[in-house]
Amino acid sequence: MGEVKPAGLQSDWALLEQEGDVDYIWEKVQQVIRECVDTTKFTTWFEPLKPLAFSEGTLQVAVPNKFVRSWLMEHYHTLVSETLQELLGVACQVAFIVDDRTEPPAESHPVVSPDPLHHTVAVNGNNGAVSSAFNPRFTFDTFVVGSSNEFAHAACMAVARHPARTYNPLFVYGDVGLGKTHLLHAVANYILQHQPHMVACYVSSEKFLNDLVGALSHDKMDDFRNRYRKNDLILVDDVQFLIGKERTQEEFFHTFNVLHNDNKQIVLTSDKLPKDMVGLEKRLRSRFEWGLIADLQAPDTETKAAILKKKADYMQIALPDDVAWFIARRLRGDVRKLEGALNVIEAYTSMTAQDITIGLVQTLIGELSEVEEKPISISDIERVVSDHYKLKAAVLRSKKRNKEIAHARHIAMYLARTLTSASLPQIGKDFGDRDHTSVLHACNKIKSLVEDDWRVKEEVEQLTRALQG
Repeated sequence: MGEVKPAGLQSDWALLEQEGDVDYIWEKVQQVIRECVDTTKFTTWFEPLKPLAFSEGTLQVAVPNKFVRSWLMEHYHTLVSETLQELLGVACQVAFIVDDRTEPPAESHPVVSPDPLHHTVAVNGNNGAVSSAFNPRFTFDTFVVGSSNEFAHAACMAVARHPARTYNPLFVYGDVGLGKTHLLHAVANYILQHQPHMVACYVSSEKFLNDLVGALSHDKMDDFRNRYRKNDLILVDDVQFLIGKERTQEEFFHTFNVLHNDNKQIVLTSDKLPKDMVGLEKRLRSRFEWGLIADLQAPDTETKAAILKKKADYMQIALPDDVAWFIARRLRGDVRKLEGALNVIEAYTSMTAQDITIGLVQTLIGELSEVEEKPISISDIERVVSDHYKLKAAVLRSKKRNKEIAHARHIAMYLARTLTSASLPQIGKDFGDRDHTSVLHACNKIKSLVEDDWRVKEEVEQLTRALQG
């Protein structure tokens, strides 16, 4: 956009400080950001924000709490500030201001915060509450964190450390097999380890429905309500199962209210956003949106490789790093597919005592229906990268070292390392007979930029999508 201000922003500088213009500026900023980030991230991070004022070159934007402010500062401050400068054509920045008035409104009646001395419940008490058994394997330590799940992981950690004091409810959503249940159990395991006096309940929505039907059939609704309402922490999996079940929604609504008003922590998971749950009562959707909504996305290649290594260690499988990367690149989708591949490898190698190699694994996982399309070649990468940067493919293999060419070459090497099974020496040979240390340097540099610079991250993701078709 250069120094040209967009239509509607050609006003005198003083006018930019007027409230009406602040709303207009923020609307324009959001329009640009919507094109830079995916829909999930925009909905989670930018829709709830409200512009406050524009003063002395700083746009003040209200955020609901310190956690959101910290996350925005770390991940999106540069993006928002640069967008603002491009729109206004002058030097300016954004400041995120904590303002709890941006939190979703609660019920009209006050929320009761009971005396902590009367709030604790003994695990073995006779109060009818549920102290569920949680999977000891599902902890925060065994959860592999990557860019696709770091927000949900951080939100769950915050809730575990300070139950009912940060986000209540916490709503975690994502497709099947991405770790929602793992995080639920991790929250409970952490809380019960550090606050063993608390009573925690994990339940699927289907189990809640079945228990309700049983209670109605045997006239034991008081027992049912005690079972679910006398907990310090309740974790409900797959709340989308409540859709279309009016009686269950009615009971869950009142259970939610009792727990929330008693300052008990509620954590929910779903494969849908609350606003997308057609068939769920509006009042329930509203309550699901009271706290914080955190998303889980499909893991990237690096995260999948780390997950494979972690699970292989647990299964006592000697999985070489290059094989882990090979599997991560070849299989699409969720963690369960990765586990399925490991199970196939473990079963075969335990019977044959063969070493695990890329060749062996290529044969074994070739039988799986979730295998990706034909392998990506280095020549494919050269073609796509050179087209993207408007360069000739031969330039990537040349000795030219100007900034633009070097950046494109480093990107291509990084993609070759992450999307093909080629070794470092092979990649170096294909890119102008460079040695493996040069390739490693390029890969590490781009990896660091992907983590720190949203523009490079978007470049790499766009090129990866193009290569994967």
